[in-house]
Amino acid sequence: MNSRNNPMNSKTSTPLMAALLLAFAQAPALAADGHGSPATTAASAPGESDDHRHGQQAEGHERQERSRAHGHAQADEGHDHQRGEADHDEDGLALTPAQSAIAGIEVATVMETELSFRHPLPAQLQANPNLTSALSLPVDARVIARHVAPGQAVTQGDPLLTLASSAIADAQGRYLLAQAEWRRVKSLGNQAVSAGRYQQARIDLETGLQDLLALGMTQAQIDDLNTPEYRLGQFTLLAPHDGNVQQDNSVMQQNLPALTTLMVLADEHTLWATAQVAPSQSALVTIGQTLTLRIDDDLAAARVIGRDHRLDPRTRTESVRLELANPDHRLHAGQFATVYLSQSQRRGVVLPDTALARNPDGDWMVYRYDGGRFTATEVQVLSALEGMNLVSGIKPGSQVAVQGAFFLASEQAKSGFEIHNH
Repeated sequence: MNSRNNPMNSKTSTPLMAALLLAFAQAPALAADGHGSPATTAASAPGESDDHRHGQQAEGHERQERSRAHGHAQADEGHDHQRGEADHDEDGLALTPAQSAIAGIEVATVMETELSFRHPLPAQLQANPNLTSALSLPVDARVIARHVAPGQAVTQGDPLLTLASSAIADAQGRYLLAQAEWRRVKSLGNQAVSAGRYQQARIDLETGLQDLLALGMTQAQIDDLNTPEYRLGQFTLLAPHDGNVQQDNSVMQQNLPALTTLMVLADEHTLWATAQVAPSQSALVTIGQTLTLRIDDDLAAARVIGRDHRLDPRTRTESVRLELANPDHRLHAGQFATVYLSQSQRRGVVLPDTALARNPDGDWMVYRYDGGRFTATEVQVLSALEGMNLVSGIKPGSQVAVQGAFFLASEQAKSGFEIHNH
């Protein structure tokens, strides 16, 4: 049966054809949105022209191209931002004056200077034996009076101790008898007495005098023995020279045996230093040479006054003696010191340890300052001595952070390279 003769078939086929046309019209629009862009074009109504559909497809492709171009632009902007941060790192670090003060950063202009390379030698200060007295008696004695205290400064002739004993009385008595005999023999003359008696009287007098001098009596005290008011058996020990009482081993009423050191008196206006020199360094030492002596934080000039010319069997070193002035008594015997032997001098840029830092590769670097930023610059340490370094890689006249390099290196290592107050 053909359609012309069946009105129902004609009415049924018309909706079916419209549905098929609608399905075919939607397929290109969905395909255009397959790149991920949201579909903004409505489905074509039945009967729309092919030109209209092709126009919609072209418009969708244009939107996709614009989206891709926008994404590439954002990516390029991100790369440019990263390059900007890297340039900030290469340009150095910026600090405000307040931040520099908090971090303890100091900037100085470096110039060429001479660095004297010296070899350190261990040494120890000693009292000058020419100005030091260890006071003792050759006989037993008892302390009956004390006139000074340990550490006290005294001048020549000041009383120190009053001592007494029978041995002292015996020595004083023998001297007085010898003195009386000598006066008698001398008054008689050589013709009245034999030559032997004359010489014996003279010998006895001189022996008695030396015994009293050995006790520590002065010539004035010995002369006073002839005065009636002088009490035999005792005397007052006087300071033989200016100095300080460094040792005082006596107490009141103490009986001390012979040769006991009663007191040590030392003049510290000049001191000695004894340094130990290895044989390989002894050629650098000459008598009269002036060397630098370091005691704690003090530096002093010392003059070489003697050397042993033999090696200590234990240390295999030679002792060298130096003399140094100590007018204000700041230094004392027994202090340890360091003597520096000059070996050579080199000229160049010299920086302290506080100006140096290590970079990630382990190389030395300093931070140059251009008035606004600190820039890391690699240098080579040619020589180092006592916290000072002879370096190359930095020009004289450059401004360098001589204090705080460690802080700057720490800040540079942080992410973002942002300087903060600490």
